[in-house]
Amino acid sequence: MAMATNAPAAAPAALVRAEKVEKWFGNHQVLRGVDLSVERGKVTSIIGPSGSGKSTFLRCINQLETYQAGRIYVGDALIGYEETRGGKLVPLNNRRIVAQRRRIGMVFQQFNLFWHMTVLENIIEAPVMVLGQPRQQAERRALELLERVGLAEKANAFPSKLSGGQQQRAAIARALAMDPELMLFDEPTSALDPETTGEVLTVIAELAKSGMTMIIVTHEMSFARQVSDRVMLMENGAVDYEGPPEQFFGEQPSARLKAFLSTIH
Repeated sequence: MAMATNAPAAAPAALVRAEKVEKWFGNHQVLRGVDLSVERGKVTSIIGPSGSGKSTFLRCINQLETYQAGRIYVGDALIGYEETRGGKLVPLNNRRIVAQRRRIGMVFQQFNLFWHMTVLENIIEAPVMVLGQPRQQAERRALELLERVGLAEKANAFPSKLSGGQQQRAAIARALAMDPELMLFDEPTSALDPETTGEVLTVIAELAKSGMTMIIVTHEMSFARQVSDRVMLMENGAVDYEGPPEQFFGEQPSARLKAFLSTIH
């Protein structure tokens, strides 16, 4: 007969790990030893004042910016670098960086759609040109995604004919078309009016419910509280506070967190 054991269950593996990440622009240090761990299927929201390094950190994860110290992993892959036996980090070539980016979807403050293409053409561009998918297959997937984000009737519309919220939802569908393991959102509603902000947040909330791993930079505090498994406050390029939303937004936040929250309520 097998004997019962009291061994603890293994901790869930993190899809994203950032360890002591540092970033400079010239002599200005933007990131000061940032640590982050996001389990697969979980959502982390990052809040903080403008200029605190939030967007730069996301861009480092997606290798739109290089970091000068520390390490970032997505799955088992060290992002942007190869480590030698002696522990030295050697930058990856562009081909390998592009391959790493295929695992990561990113939605920006601005929508970055191609204005001369229809919504459908915007969404199938990368799957066809980068992944080599047959056009018919890419179109079927694009139409499924447009249905998912509530834009099925806009497949043949040009971006100029869409509202800001519709454009951002199209941008989300475009990112999802690459079937990423991780989604990054950099202030996805900052360019929207209050009416269309809700449309975009609803789509992101549905992604969270579906188990998509996400890191969201946002100023929408009620939304962060609703969808996040963890919330992190960044200031001056460093993590000031981090915890589950019920603790993060609890009745006794840290003095600095309370001061920050008071500026946006």
